[in-house]
Amino acid sequence: MKKTLTFKLFAIACSVAVFASSCKNDGTEIGIAPASSANFKAMREKALADLTQTKVFKAEDGIVFTSKKGAKLTIDPNCLVDEDNNAVDGNVTLSFIEIYDRGNMVATNKPVMGKDGDGNLLPLVTGGEYNIKIEQDGKELKSGCQFQVHIPAANTGDLDGAMILWTGKINDDGNLVWEEAGGDGKEGGIRPNEQSAGYDIWGNEFGWANVDRFYNDPRDKTQIKVTVPEGYDNNNSAVYLAYEGEPNVLAQLDTYDTEDKFFSEHYGFIPIGMTLHVVFVSESNGSVVYAIKQATIVANGTIAISSDDLDTTTKNNIVSLINALN
Repeated sequence: MKKTLTFKLFAIACSVAVFASSCKNDGTEIGIAPASSANFKAMREKALADLTQTKVFKAEDGIVFTSKKGAKLTIDPNCLVDEDNNAVDGNVTLSFIEIYDRGNMVATNKPVMGKDGDGNLLPLVTGGEYNIKIEQDGKELKSGCQFQVHIPAANTGDLDGAMILWTGKINDDGNLVWEEAGGDGKEGGIRPNEQSAGYDIWGNEFGWANVDRFYNDPRDKTQIKVTVPEGYDNNNSAVYLAYEGEPNVLAQLDTYDTEDKFFSEHYGFIPIGMTLHVVFVSESNGSVVYAIKQATIVANGTIAISSDDLDTTTKNNIVSLINALN
């Protein structure tokens, strides 16, 4: 009877466990469910929806909106137009997203990788990324005049006078790519404000924007490979690099070799000798599948993520784990 009860308790523990990758009994293993690209995408979209703040206002009145993290968006009265540049009035809905930490960058797939003058994607140091969308009757509206955003520097540390404004677009792979806003000011601009301890930004187009500068490290650079377990690729998983001592940097390995099954990148931007955390994420039955592995970079090195490294957790917990990294 005792033996039967023990087996039943074990079976129940296995069925409700959400933080373990498998349960074993007499050599039998129940593994993580196969990853689904559709579910992985949906998990990211849900994480982004969780960060979305909304506010209804009248277009003819404009709005001064203060976010949960203290960002302030100011849109003047009668500033909104439709796709044909016709002035809009009546109720409209603002959606505002702000991201300052590496954990939510991973959860939403919004790392900070910016194009340099040669088109290479390189890591950025962020002072905050945000997205503005305004809709009426399900249709997106445009800005017919200049609007203002203020981002508190305290959300990412001290005020950094080297920060510039970047705009972001989603590429064909579903990744957010940052490009420097045009120097002519048509896409907007930024001014560090010591008195208000933040960044004063002006813009003309809604969408993704970022307060950033390139990450600089004098050491020689290299490309690395990160191999992942069978069944995972760039459709149902992702690999990020969290640099130690740099909480405002999150790089992404955005290429995948289908033959040798490894993640890498185009350029070779990783400093040799740097210690960082490789963050692997995927999905299983609505839970986050992940592995976090510390590594010191060697030239042309390979870092292996095995099935034994994988675990499952919740979105909130993976955000906390990543934000707690050195």
